Amino acid sequence: MSGQGNDRLTKAERKEQARLEREEIQRKQASRKRNRTVALIVGLAIAAIVIGALVLLGGGSDTPGSSASPAPGTVALPDPATLPGIMRTPPPWSNNLPQTNERLAILDLPGLSDTVLHHHARLWIYVDGKPVVVPADIGISQTVASPLHTHDDTGTVHIESDDPTFEPVLGQFMDVWGLYFTPTCLGDACNDGDRQLRVFLDGQPYVGDPTQLPLNDQVAIVVTMGTSDQLPNPIPDSFTFNSTG
Repeated sequence: MSGQGNDRLTKAERKEQARLEREEIQRKQASRKRNRTVALIVGLAIAAIVIGALVLLGGGSDTPGSSASPAPGTVALPDPATLPGIMRTPPPWSNNLPQTNERLAILDLPGLSDTVLHHHARLWIYVDGKPVVVPADIGISQTVASPLHTHDDTGTVHIESDDPTFEPVLGQFMDVWGLYFTPTCLGDACNDGDRQLRVFLDGQPYVGDPTQLPLNDQVAIVVTMGTSDQLPNPIPDSFTFNSTG
């Protein structure tokens, strides 16, 4: 009898030991699962931080010469400070022809043609309340052929392109001219207090980036650098091209 009791006790102990071992295995499996979950969460958090930092470093700068891609619907323009012969001087400004071809090589504009696309815009410039002449022969001569140019000093900008889809902007004309022009600067002057760059399109303030102002047919563009009291009165608000400009 005692032998049989000892045998039953031994089986019970083995059964209990097996149960304890199963529970220990289950605890270890649960622990490993928790550890994998925590590691995954930590890894995802670190990846998000790294990606955010890269976005800020790579695409958050709007300094001149930034290599970030332009926003959709805008024309890519070079940093004007890097263009050959750029004028960062007070007016008056010449037509600045000597290095125009070097600037054109950078700007990569379409070719010149007066039979494919041909329209006109009018540009007025005022600095400290005084009108500034937009000279004749900007971007055009016997050796220079820009699709954006002037023929006289009336401020009439001719858009004559061999690409019928060409949609130029004011910044491109200023770059052809070689006149330093940014959203806050003109020539040697940049925004300082109330002396600011202000641009008007058909008599209304232009609230976008003025370098991206479209040179559509027969638009009236006014660029001013000065105080609000020095704005022209009235501000030119219309333009109709005729053979005399």
